[in-house]
Amino acid sequence: MRLSRRALGPLAAALAIAFSLGATAGQFDGVTITHFTQGGAIDRIAGYKELAEEFKAQTGAAVQFVEQPWEQMQTAIINDAIGGTGNYDVVDLDSGWDANVAGYLEPLDARIKSANFDVSDYQGLNALIATADGVRHGIPLTSRSMVMFYREDLLDAAGIAVPKTWEELNAAAKSLTGNGTYGYVGAGVAVQLMKMFFGAYMGDEKRSLFTADGKPTFDSPEGARAIERLKELFSYAPPGVFAMDIPEADQVFLNGEAAFTIEWPDYIQPSLNDPERSKIVGKWAATVPPGPGNAGPWYIGLSSASKNKDAAWAWLSFITSPAAAKMLMIDHGIYATRNSVLLDKDVEAKFPGMQAAVDSYKASFYPSFIASPTWLDWFLGSADIFSAALSGQVAPADAAKQSADLWNKVFDITKGPKGYNWADIFAQ
Repeated sequence: MRLSRRALGPLAAALAIAFSLGATAGQFDGVTITHFTQGGAIDRIAGYKELAEEFKAQTGAAVQFVEQPWEQMQTAIINDAIGGTGNYDVVDLDSGWDANVAGYLEPLDARIKSANFDVSDYQGLNALIATADGVRHGIPLTSRSMVMFYREDLLDAAGIAVPKTWEELNAAAKSLTGNGTYGYVGAGVAVQLMKMFFGAYMGDEKRSLFTADGKPTFDSPEGARAIERLKELFSYAPPGVFAMDIPEADQVFLNGEAAFTIEWPDYIQPSLNDPERSKIVGKWAATVPPGPGNAGPWYIGLSSASKNKDAAWAWLSFITSPAAAKMLMIDHGIYATRNSVLLDKDVEAKFPGMQAAVDSYKASFYPSFIASPTWLDWFLGSADIFSAALSGQVAPADAAKQSADLWNKVFDITKGPKGYNWADIFAQ
């Protein structure tokens, strides 16, 4: 299968983009590039393979894909670069590894300049992804943050303005609860609660979860207040909400049974205006949540140990071009990081409400805690703590303290990147 004409328009135009970024027809005949990616990322890999067919047809270079679980990728990338074996040419990178892997990646500024690669399309947090000390070592691939979807018809009928603060959201959810409608629904399983806590804690003040030297800030009245906000919000949700994961919660909203939901947009957007899956076609709208969600960006880099750097750069340029990014989003649901793609009319047709998704991402933050090797221990443990608090088993202030104590127990500043600033990053 070749590149989707629906996504790209004339195929030649898409390929011309790749050539303008440094490749020419047949230039890499006989070369094989190894692209290291996350195992199980089915949609992403399927999109890559479509692009690889076109890339080989035009440049002569074959692209093979090596997959490993997320947990093993960072170590594999570093070990390959240290050993100089060059098993990987192009690597997919979770931005949480950035502080550890940046030194093992090829600097890209000279290539970007010589190829006239347009980086102005990446703004806000995307402009900060894969840069260290002013040097760019990767190109943003995909990211998104939380969006608040709401029943516009219900708010209009009740004369309620779109909430902008947590207090306004709770008041609106309370007012709209009843007569077969819940004020709120959202994934309530423990692991999905952390993103909610971040937004409820940071609010308009954009508080950082940690100080520059890695001390928790949320063992505080503000931390307890964030949990109280969420406890009230979830009190307007359906029974059993704390057993609902994303698909179950989304379905409640799509069935027209809830007034608000705060959700990763890519899970729900394709269904909202689909009459076969949604009972609220034309009755909903989307906006930025009351507090910032976390960004979860990935980028693509070149391994410093690569033996095929020119061909690898040509491939990286090709798959991050606007045309390829559009195809990956429309055909495979891989959210683009280019503003021009996110606001493209064809993208909007499949993912309605994209302006809200763009605005929410601009308001999001980059969680610096993911540079800690033990961040997942804290994240999962705190998710259980907050779940207990929201269900009334633990007092909000006690939950905030328990989460801070857990961080202090598992965090070791000496095992993080040297000189790292642990305060969270907000786009300007």
